[in-house]
Amino acid sequence: MRQQTAPFTSLRPAFRFKIAAIVVCGLLTACEKQPEKAATTAPQLVQLVSVMPTDSQALREFSGRVEQTSISPLAFEVTGRIVQIAVLDGSIVRKGQLIARIDPEPFELQLRRAEAQYTQLSDDLKRKAVLHDQGILSGAAFDQLKAAADMAGAQRDLALRDMRNTRLIAPFDGRLSRRNVETQQTVQAGMPVFDLENVERIAIGIELPQGIAERLSNENTLHAQAWLPERPRDVFDLVYRERAMQATASSNSYRFLFSVKQPINLSLLPGMAVRVRMEVAQPQAANTRFSVPVSALSLTPDGHDRLWRYDSKSGHVHAVPITLQEIRDDSAVVEGALQPGDQVVGGGSQLVTEGQAVRSTDASP
Repeated sequence: MRQQTAPFTSLRPAFRFKIAAIVVCGLLTACEKQPEKAATTAPQLVQLVSVMPTDSQALREFSGRVEQTSISPLAFEVTGRIVQIAVLDGSIVRKGQLIARIDPEPFELQLRRAEAQYTQLSDDLKRKAVLHDQGILSGAAFDQLKAAADMAGAQRDLALRDMRNTRLIAPFDGRLSRRNVETQQTVQAGMPVFDLENVERIAIGIELPQGIAERLSNENTLHAQAWLPERPRDVFDLVYRERAMQATASSNSYRFLFSVKQPINLSLLPGMAVRVRMEVAQPQAANTRFSVPVSALSLTPDGHDRLWRYDSKSGHVHAVPITLQEIRDDSAVVEGALQPGDQVVGGGSQLVTEGQAVRSTDASP
């Protein structure tokens, strides 16, 4: 009988090792990864806009001060004893409002006496007119009586006026900036007893250096705003009034005067410091202000403003640090290392990174 062949396990150890090695190598060859194709990323679609230089106007801030407006000293037109002061120092008064009052009793008596005398002479004149018509009373005598009656009438009118002048009335809207008398004090006619400050419009003055004053040639279009340093949100518009044509000898600056209607929510008093902001023309060579859409602005990780400028040669964007100057509706006025006509990312600026490839939404696919 023929002997059967032994199973794989009966092979010699050396040969069995060679077979195992071949199998393993085959498996490794089969499992080896094929080389991957390089991944390609499509450029980010963005909206590109061109930066445009703004007009050559720059917002500048200056220190100003509330100045004394027109002040009118108020006085009684009659002599007498003050019996009432109706308002306090610093109070706002309206035209026709009672400010103070003199004791009216002496003037009431004077008025009653003047009225009585006028009534007596008027009645006497009527009786003598009958005699004059009858030829009994001469014309000269009648004219003398008539003159006396007319004089009595004038005295009555003066007494009535003096009676009315015992009341000191505000001649216009304003603020009582000073009081010079007290109750029960006797004052002479014409003696200033109050200072009434016209607060309908407040005056604000600023001193501008010569280099800036020279660039404010057209005062008709000069626009300025002001606010109190402690209340920066309460901004009010100023109206240009006048300017000094000669510089001050001490500081070589020019004084500009503005006015403003008294704000409802503020009390502007003479001597108060204010901040004034106005547009000042810049030298042409120094104009580095550009206008971009607000949507073009983005922030660096540390919170600084920047724009993404597009490089048309490489198709990539690069960050440009800028300084935000102001917001005008949907546009932002910025300063930075830009050139007129530079293209920046105007939409989707928060989606791009430094050196990223981008493609304009207006470009053909």
